[in-house]
Amino acid sequence: MAEPRVIEEVLVTANKRLESSQDVPLSISVVNGDFVRESGITDVGEITRYIPNVNFDASLALYTTVTIRGFGTPPLGVGFEPSIGLVIDDVPFGRSTFTQDAVFDLERLEVLRGSQGTLFGKNTLGGVFNFHTASPTDTPEGYISYNRVEDVTTESAELAISGPLIGDKVLGRLAYRYSDGDTLEFNSTRNEQQTQRDEGLRIKLLWDVSDTLTAKVNLLRAESITKGYTQSLYIASERSLDVFREYDPQTEADPYDQNTSTDGLTLSDRETAAASLQLLWQTPTFFGLNNTQLTSILAWSQVKTPYALDVDYSPVNLVVFNGPPRGNPYSARSLEFRFDATAPSFFGLDGEVDFVVGLFGQRSKVNVFQDIDVDLNGLFAFARAGAIVQNQQLPFDPFLLGLPVDSNGLIIAGERERFISGTSAETVSYAIFSQLNWAATEKLSVTLGLRYGEDESTGRSFSAVAEGNSLSAGSLQQESFSAPDLERRETNVSPKVAVNYEVVPDINLYATAVKGFKAGGFDFAPLNPNSLEYDAESAVTYEVGLKSRLLGGSLVLNVAAFDSEVEDLQIRTFNGVTLVTDNAPESESRGAELDFFWLPPLQGLSIVGSVGYLDAIYKTFPDGPPIFTSGQDERQNLGGKPLPYASEWNATLSPRYEFGFFGMDELRASIRLNISYNNGRFLDSDIDPNTYQEGTTRIDAGLGLRSETGGWSLNFNAKNLTKEQDALLILDQPLLPGNYTMTPYPDQTIYQLGLRWDFGG
Repeated sequence: MAEPRVIEEVLVTANKRLESSQDVPLSISVVNGDFVRESGITDVGEITRYIPNVNFDASLALYTTVTIRGFGTPPLGVGFEPSIGLVIDDVPFGRSTFTQDAVFDLERLEVLRGSQGTLFGKNTLGGVFNFHTASPTDTPEGYISYNRVEDVTTESAELAISGPLIGDKVLGRLAYRYSDGDTLEFNSTRNEQQTQRDEGLRIKLLWDVSDTLTAKVNLLRAESITKGYTQSLYIASERSLDVFREYDPQTEADPYDQNTSTDGLTLSDRETAAASLQLLWQTPTFFGLNNTQLTSILAWSQVKTPYALDVDYSPVNLVVFNGPPRGNPYSARSLEFRFDATAPSFFGLDGEVDFVVGLFGQRSKVNVFQDIDVDLNGLFAFARAGAIVQNQQLPFDPFLLGLPVDSNGLIIAGERERFISGTSAETVSYAIFSQLNWAATEKLSVTLGLRYGEDESTGRSFSAVAEGNSLSAGSLQQESFSAPDLERRETNVSPKVAVNYEVVPDINLYATAVKGFKAGGFDFAPLNPNSLEYDAESAVTYEVGLKSRLLGGSLVLNVAAFDSEVEDLQIRTFNGVTLVTDNAPESESRGAELDFFWLPPLQGLSIVGSVGYLDAIYKTFPDGPPIFTSGQDERQNLGGKPLPYASEWNATLSPRYEFGFFGMDELRASIRLNISYNNGRFLDSDIDPNTYQEGTTRIDAGLGLRSETGGWSLNFNAKNLTKEQDALLILDQPLLPGNYTMTPYPDQTIYQLGLRWDFGG
């Protein structure tokens, strides 16, 4: 009988050091670069389909949203600090908008679930996305790849070149990506195809300064330019459609027909740049400590999100968000020092201790400016369509009765009103952190962690009618105000306790208790002074789990159960008129995750799968955001209602079979299936029944062929064979109660062909 195949050990850096994922007392999912490449995955949203209890949305560059176990960064949160941490090559990034810049030349993604406030910091209340891109190599090597996608036509290319630059002391790696193509939508009002172009360049240098000192330099420059967006009408009354069709006869409320109808220029760009310097010094042994290392990381990052949005989602010239002149810049400078070592004992007790202590400091600046144009003739057209204007709603369209009403005569043609608002803020953050892992016995280890942090923020906000008085300010809930001296200061202590016990060889049980924290802040570019600030949020998470290697090492099976309690959860809601930032007093997330990787006895077959269960609710929220109706209902009690963007059940199954092509071992073929299931979720924080996305079962399939000797590979993927209709976001259409807009995924089957040539090595 053949020996069982053995799964290779997966190494992660969840504790700021390289170790087996099976030894970390934490629920972790790891996606490697080979899976991403073979499956034709080009963005994080596709990756998270295969990670239980995780959702990611980057439908617009300025509105990237990610949730883990129901908690995370709210949508429509331009200017918001993330609640899910983002770390790329050991450097923390202060905005989720950087996430897509990690998905090229990718080595692996580690998703750490649950609060990670001890080692990773304040913005990790829900978890961490920990990306690792490929490192420079000591031998010349590289690759070139090309992908073409149909039915949404896109072409993309990626290349990397790596190797020694100066002897074996200085190594370098250059990686580049380019993508250009159509998006889901054609805009019939403007008669233009919506397009997206994406470009990124990363340079990494590694210099062995001496036998004990290593320097790493990472440089990144990326840009994404999107014309149009895929938010289109989803539910609309016949009354409103009749009015809209006067402006564009092709207007409809089918978000999946690849047609949208908006009159204003819409673009959503992202310009990012980052640089970091890491120094790793293997310090001399002292005080009996072993494996001593001092790490310092100096980092800078910047992102700009120029945009122009037609936010009435209609062919009527009503409301346009003009692009901010500075592109809403965010920048951060950070410095981290940490020292890790191994001690032979702990306070004289038996057992080795691995520990890390560190300091972290960051200064960030953000400026958000909002420039809104309102066409008063368009406001009258919306009133005819059933909109609430100046707190009034016409019971019917007066044109239907044939009344002698000339809309151009009611309001001076071409009359426009302009509103401006903005917020600028600067935040200084400091933290001291430590964590130790004590091997109390051969089977039992204990982890203790603690982080103390301070956040000091200053800022100013304002809103104003640009010229004269306003007729439409009441409809937008706009008030002129100035708040020049905003200040916040918050401190936090985040502890962690974890126990890991080896029941029998290759089977570990663990239990963890940890606290996470995210500071409050200033609402960005508010139209009125009703809610200029929002409070800090904090979470306490309890988790128990099992990690195992079974069947002679051919099966890795991990199970985790958790309970998270969050105070003052930060949410972002569009109430039909304006955006509102709120804190839900108490929220709770309970559930479980199971994932496995199995190499069955059949040579060449591998099976990866996962199951997630989530019961995430607003525990108490008596003053929750209202559902937008013609009666402009008061705020609602959302206590006991589910949190948005969180499916109760989700599951994946990815079998893969590899074999010699026509019996040739040097030519390998593969067949793949990727199946993902979600049983449904709400797509807005007000838990409006009209924002519920029904469950989906999506099937992707792939065929691969690669040469063991020639370095080339060919992959063909067919995505969404089941033609599922799924969405990222559902929002109220402004001013029109009962109308909704949606950001859909493509519901057609998409075909992708990828070619790659690896050279050198």
